[in-house]
Amino acid sequence: MLKTTRARGLMIGRGAIRNPWLFRQIREHQRGEPVFLPRGRDVLAYVRSLHEALCSPAVRDSAQVQKLKKYLNYLGVGVEPTGQFLHQVRRVTTTATLFRVCAHFLDHDRPMPLEPFRWPSKRATLWRGSSGEVPSHPYR
Repeated sequence: MLKTTRARGLMIGRGAIRNPWLFRQIREHQRGEPVFLPRGRDVLAYVRSLHEALCSPAVRDSAQVQKLKKYLNYLGVGVEPTGQFLHQVRRVTTTATLFRVCAHFLDHDRPMPLEPFRWPSKRATLWRGSSGEVPSHPYR
C-alpha cells in the first residue's frame, strides 16, 4: 500500500489491538522474511496479558469483564468465521466464564490469521418494514 500510494505512513490503531503482532509482521514482510502467524495459544496468551494489564483485583469482576469485552470485540472478528466466539464473549458476566469461552476457541496450535471474517450483513433485515420493503432513507 505504501508503494502504491506513496504515503508516508499508515494508521493502524485498532488493527494492532486485534493483532498485536502486526508491527512485527510488517517488519518481516518489508525485509522479505516469512511473516509470523500466531497460533491459537498465542492469541489466548495475548488475552491473558490484556487481562493482567487492564484489570485490577480492587475492581469488581463484572467491570473487569466489560473492559476486556471492548478489546475482544476487535480481536473477535478474526477468531472464527461463524461469529460464535463474539456471540459467546458478549454474553459472559464473569472473568472465569470469559476465559472458558476463550480457551474453547483459542486453546489450540492452529494458525490464526486474525483478519476479519466476512459475515452476512443483517442490515437489510433490520431495515425492512412490516411490508418487507426497505424504507427509503429520510434524508435522501
